Amino acid sequence: MRVLIVGAGIAGSALFRCLQAQDMNVEIVEKAASLTCEGAAICLPANAMLELEKLGLADKVCAKAHQVHEIEYAKANGQTLAKASLDEAPLDKAPFVALRRDALMAILRDDIAQHIQLATWPTALEQQSNQVLVKFNNGKSEHYDLVVAADGINSQTRAFVQPNSPLIKPQVTNWRFIAPKPRANFQPVYYVGHNDLFMIYPISDSEVYCYAHVSDASGHYHQMPAQQALRALFSDYAQPIVQCLNAINDETAIVTGELKSVAQTQAIFGRVVLVGDALHGCPPSLQQGAGMSLEDINCLAKLLEDIHADDIPSALTEFEKIRSQRVSWTVSESNKIIKLANLGKSFFGRIIRNFIIRKKGPANVVGWRKLLSQNN
Repeated sequence: MRVLIVGAGIAGSALFRCLQAQDMNVEIVEKAASLTCEGAAICLPANAMLELEKLGLADKVCAKAHQVHEIEYAKANGQTLAKASLDEAPLDKAPFVALRRDALMAILRDDIAQHIQLATWPTALEQQSNQVLVKFNNGKSEHYDLVVAADGINSQTRAFVQPNSPLIKPQVTNWRFIAPKPRANFQPVYYVGHNDLFMIYPISDSEVYCYAHVSDASGHYHQMPAQQALRALFSDYAQPIVQCLNAINDETAIVTGELKSVAQTQAIFGRVVLVGDALHGCPPSLQQGAGMSLEDINCLAKLLEDIHADDIPSALTEFEKIRSQRVSWTVSESNKIIKLANLGKSFFGRIIRNFIIRKKGPANVVGWRKLLSQNN
């Protein structure tokens, strides 16, 4: 059985490790000319760590990560709206950690980097009777029994099999960067303002991951220099945020982007399967980019183990059956949290939003409880 993985991010790299360990004939291609990684840091809720345990990588990740024990939602001025412990069931199934994104990618790509074909990508796919004909940018054409699209939320592979399905863009600009920790023993805090938000999440004893976003229908803030936009929006927020902003200098790597979400979560198209953000890319409200991706690949790898190429269609049908409801719920819930945050645009909307947070608790923790209470 010959398998092609498109994309060497979290999902693609992890799946290649799994299938290689199963002695499968697997190839992996990556459009980038070098193995870099987008983003500053990454948060890994308990379900992500449970999947890393299955891969035998949880201890390596924990050695590079920082464990957190509590989540707080607060107003822009620092007044607490709600707190939740991560050390209570079902949240205590595994540690909640955060680390630099490049550290996670180094672990996932360890011993496989030499197998990744860089600057290589499909330019066309043709579904044939029992195989997929893939044409590449280098002029080559190859047949595969299975093609796995792990090429992210902007997946070109998905566009081949699911044309005329553009991404949903809620017109939210975001920024990500790493800053010195504001104080010792800092736990994650999500500061919610009017139509903006600032998250501070510790990733080590000395550093925090900062994520900020704002509703930006006109693109005004997206077009501004990142430092200028952040200071214009958040300089009157609580002191920990001011400290993070004051630490920004010309050497600080700030990633600017916009929130996006897939419109559909269908995974299977003949002998092409979507995984990771190609399948369920959505706002990071539940911080499920890695967790859901790792769930995808562990599920798929298990279904593909010890089967013949002729059995691939039934394995893919089972994958869709297992993953469909969980994937669609996660995308829907992640978008709902963005809508909840956007209630802050009006005075009465903020009253409603803050009441919901006080009554139910931190929105992401509510979602994590549901995910960890379900079977996957």
